[in-house]
Amino acid sequence: MKRYTLVIAVALLAGCASTDLRYHTLQPAIGHPEMSASKFRARLTSVQIPAEVDTEQLVVRANGNTLIRESEDRWAAPLADEIRGALDNAWRQDYGLEDVQGVDDASRSIPHVGVQIQKLDAAVGSHVELVANWWVSLDQAQAAKSWSCQRVYFEHAEGGIDDLVDAQQRVFRSLAGDMALSAVAMESGHVPVCPDH
Repeated sequence: MKRYTLVIAVALLAGCASTDLRYHTLQPAIGHPEMSASKFRARLTSVQIPAEVDTEQLVVRANGNTLIRESEDRWAAPLADEIRGALDNAWRQDYGLEDVQGVDDASRSIPHVGVQIQKLDAAVGSHVELVANWWVSLDQAQAAKSWSCQRVYFEHAEGGIDDLVDAQQRVFRSLAGDMALSAVAMESGHVPVCPDH
């Protein structure tokens, strides 16, 4: 009887043992040197993401049409905040573009930039596909200029979860570059060009 009780106790303790959670971020561990001063400014007004990935857990495609929420792998912050941070980081480091919030400057117009993530497909051992639509608007004294673009981004991810997160970092860095170039062109008085798919 005592032996049976001991077995039950061990089983209960094993069931109650907490699983170690792994937290991931879209910001690379090693970045490029910070630029000394921002040459351009823009305002990232909104980051919209699909409902199916709007969760603290990583959502991955296991096979076919099956999406799985990874119970042990989570984002370090809400996914929309992770994306905003990744875009802002790439803007500053790669393009000298500063995301200014709540700053008014009567001397020049500040481009307003928004992005809607229409698809974020992360397939284990395969790839990451990102479909994003972004827009830039510039309010001027006489009229409001606006422009939008949609593009598909694709990165291979042949390993496990860590490789999948690395691939997501790369697609969002590519998106950040396209958004930054659009904002800089608009602020400089040029019509942005939508990159080839």
